[in-house]
Amino acid sequence: MKSFVECGMAMQNFLMILLEICLILEFILLLTRITGFSGKKKIITAMTVFLVSFFLMFLLMNDHRYCLGESAYHPMLQDYPVSLLTAVIIALTFYLCRAIWSERRRYSHSLSYWSVNEAVDDVPCGVCFSDSFGRIILCNTKMQELCKVMTGSYLQDYDTLRKAIDDEPAAEGFFRLSRDSDVFYFPDASVWMFQEYRLQEPDFAGYRQTIAVNVSEIYYNGEKIRANNEKLAILNHKLEEMYEKIGDKIREQETLAMKMQVHDSFGRSLLLIRRILERKENQDKMDKQLSALKHLVYILTGSAVESMEKLYEDTIKHAEEIGISVQISGNVPMYPSYRLLADRAIRECVTNCARHAHGSVVFVKIDKCANEYNIRITNDGDVPEKNSEEGGGLSALRKAVEAEKCRMQVSFSPEFCLILKMPLAERMRFDGTDIDSRRSEDHAEIF
Repeated sequence: MKSFVECGMAMQNFLMILLEICLILEFILLLTRITGFSGKKKIITAMTVFLVSFFLMFLLMNDHRYCLGESAYHPMLQDYPVSLLTAVIIALTFYLCRAIWSERRRYSHSLSYWSVNEAVDDVPCGVCFSDSFGRIILCNTKMQELCKVMTGSYLQDYDTLRKAIDDEPAAEGFFRLSRDSDVFYFPDASVWMFQEYRLQEPDFAGYRQTIAVNVSEIYYNGEKIRANNEKLAILNHKLEEMYEKIGDKIREQETLAMKMQVHDSFGRSLLLIRRILERKENQDKMDKQLSALKHLVYILTGSAVESMEKLYEDTIKHAEEIGISVQISGNVPMYPSYRLLADRAIRECVTNCARHAHGSVVFVKIDKCANEYNIRITNDGDVPEKNSEEGGGLSALRKAVEAEKCRMQVSFSPEFCLILKMPLAERMRFDGTDIDSRRSEDHAEIF
């Protein structure tokens, strides 16, 4: 059988080229097993095959040069048939292709240092692991990009990153959003939050994990919500003012309508009384008109009940109808005008308790001192808002109180409290059923 030296040059070139391809494949296989941590046995096998193939290539080159007529070389493979060499090289080629394919398949289906690094690079957040000496163990691409913006260079050690987070940023377009947390605004309008953790496993004592999370969507949504809340607060304040004005307007219209009705009724009663007196009609018609006139006087004084003893019972009854309990301690004032004034104050406080404070009980404490009555009205409702002021009802009550030479004090902090002080020294003498003449004259002047 022919040896390698006896075969043609074309065959020799084919075998040497095929063996060179095998050497390249062996080198790839060796690098794959080294980087893939395939184990010492596989690495030694690949290295041995590479060295044997290299030695075989040396022998083929020696015999090839001998065939070219170079006298310095002597044939070494003349005892081996070329068919055997061809079969060995072809078999080696198939073996190397299969081994490389197997290694690539094992690498794609196994967990290695490189696969971990690739997986960390694919996450959307920045990740950095460092040891107790500040050396970077693992840092993904996103963290490197963020550090490039923060420090102007790629991350080399953990202390550089920690200094950029703790100190005030100096890069243009990059600044801290919150002093209480490590949240930063970047020039590309993104917002990132940095968090640091110490690994708790005993094998990783002293190691740190630093995470950078993109919170742009949360931040901008929070800003939109905050802006909407401010707009809603302004709108709510305007609505409250409008409701107050509407309430005052309605009360004014109702008061005006009542005054006009009372004015007409008052006028008709006086005309009928005058006609009765002129015609000297019977007493029954006179008593009927005097009774109607007396009822109008009670309306003018703020009460529809004729008996002063039933005045507060009527107020308590109306309060219970809207779910408010009125608890009165102490003796009510003896003067009719004071009773009417106190009743009006209680009614106003009951209305405010149900409307604004959302309470259920109104407390009325009446103390009679040597020189004055002291009436204190509170409730169990909500604490008034800051900078609360008197509304239309309290302002009208204050005018009525001052018209009676009394004093009124209103406080909204720490709770709502209305105090009426009614002097005794300046009071005129009244009987138990009629109101004072001065108040009747004042109301008569109104109409």
